Amino acid sequence: MLRRRNRNALFKKIGFIALVLLLLWLIAKTIPYLFRADAPDEAASVVEEFYHYEQAGDFGSSWELFHPLMKERFSKSAYLQSRAHIFMQHFGVETFEFEMEKPEREFDVTVIDGVEPFAEAYKIGIIMKYRSTFGQLNLVQTCYVVKDGEDWTLLWYYPGKGGEQHSGESHK
Repeated sequence: MLRRRNRNALFKKIGFIALVLLLLWLIAKTIPYLFRADAPDEAASVVEEFYHYEQAGDFGSSWELFHPLMKERFSKSAYLQSRAHIFMQHFGVETFEFEMEKPEREFDVTVIDGVEPFAEAYKIGIIMKYRSTFGQLNLVQTCYVVKDGEDWTLLWYYPGKGGEQHSGESHK
């Protein structure tokens, strides 16, 4: 009879220790997310800063906010020439207005087809409104903001050949 009581007491102690360890593990996993409350605001501020530079025609400063993958896609000089040529010369505009959607946090995001998915990103829709030689033009663009080291950086969405927007799941 004494052995059974000792065994039950031992199982209770092991169960209690396991429960405490589980709670400690959950707390440790949750603490970093408590300090990331500003992340959506930080992501939105990068996009807002990017498009303010674009409004002012300061394409060099906006290019600096790109993620390295975007910088690979466009050299700085090519980006400066293309943006100025297309928007200012072809559209005949000096600036534009823009609206931003609220940032949406997504996980395992494929932003550029064929590139490894990002573990976490903020998706922000942009509507740029141009008063051009050709009338009112509205361009809709999907941006993603991801951490590159300590800095938030911007990427444009480049879907696969189907062209459909994805809902955050990985396209492997």
